[in-house]
Amino acid sequence: MARDGKLEQIAAEAGISPNTVLRVLRGENKETWPSAIRRADEIRRIALKLGYLPNGSARAMRRGRFNCVALLLSTDQGRSYLPNDLFNGIHDALHEQSMRLVVSKLSDEQLTSGRVMPAILREWSCDGLLINYTDRVPAAMIQLIGKYRIPSIWINRKQENDCIYYDDLGGAETGTRHMAELGHRRIAYLDFVSRDYWDWAHYSHADRYEGYARAMREAGLPPTPREKFAGVEAQARLDATVALLRGPRRPTALVCYDNGARALLAATQAGLKVPRDLSILTFAPWHGGDGGRQGESFLGWAVAQMGLPVVEAGRRAVELLTRKIAAPAQKLPAGVLPLKFEPGDTCGPAPLNP
Repeated sequence: MARDGKLEQIAAEAGISPNTVLRVLRGENKETWPSAIRRADEIRRIALKLGYLPNGSARAMRRGRFNCVALLLSTDQGRSYLPNDLFNGIHDALHEQSMRLVVSKLSDEQLTSGRVMPAILREWSCDGLLINYTDRVPAAMIQLIGKYRIPSIWINRKQENDCIYYDDLGGAETGTRHMAELGHRRIAYLDFVSRDYWDWAHYSHADRYEGYARAMREAGLPPTPREKFAGVEAQARLDATVALLRGPRRPTALVCYDNGARALLAATQAGLKVPRDLSILTFAPWHGGDGGRQGESFLGWAVAQMGLPVVEAGRRAVELLTRKIAAPAQKLPAGVLPLKFEPGDTCGPAPLNP
């Protein structure tokens, strides 16, 4: 019975039984014929007027499902990279399945708690987790998720099962090979991450460098040693890039782990024209449609990029999680997403006399 007899009030005003009202408001009634559609619309109108909603929590408990998933983030922003399009991909894929999304940020202390982790699904009223926690993941957190069989899919974390990640290795190889095919023989790689961080940094640092190095070796060219720019402090990175571009036997092409804007500024300070004197390739989220050309909106130039398909990652993560919720004990193969090349305005043939 509805609280305060509202279910009976709706039924009386609509001239039908309370059970029919309940079926309509739960979405369980077939509305095929015009008369059934009109009746259902009238029931919903009366229910809205009287302020009645079915008890979603009670219904979820009866069915054993909440039709809700949680997006789990770290309180350390550096470990939970969440571009807008990734969030939109997750949200839209859930919306299409009439599922809701709960977003929560937890500290490492909470994520490794034997009290917090087992209660997450119940207390958040959700069926499973999308974990956007990309690196330096506490081992105890992984153990607790496995121990309590919490249906989970990791986003942008490279492992064998139950995850979605980007093929950064293949993407870097493709982009570097493109530079070599344009005639570039001196292609430098820029990544300022410290050597002390290599063992626990996000997988993309190692994979992007390895993809670059493979393409260089394939072309018979010497790759930039990975440690060449390791550990350069943030405030010194622009100066280090300018010095590289002013040096003897300067590169004619740059593959940058990130921040194409810094490379463009460094080229300007070094007196080089892009792409006449220097070609630049970087990595960034792929926004679909016109790809990397969104750079034109604030730079006037679109930096060439290997695009991360973030919308697709969100959608694929939801797809895998729904399968995981149905069979929590089943290990699902990792979903590996290829990067998409967008030449933009910064890739050109190698200069004849660099």
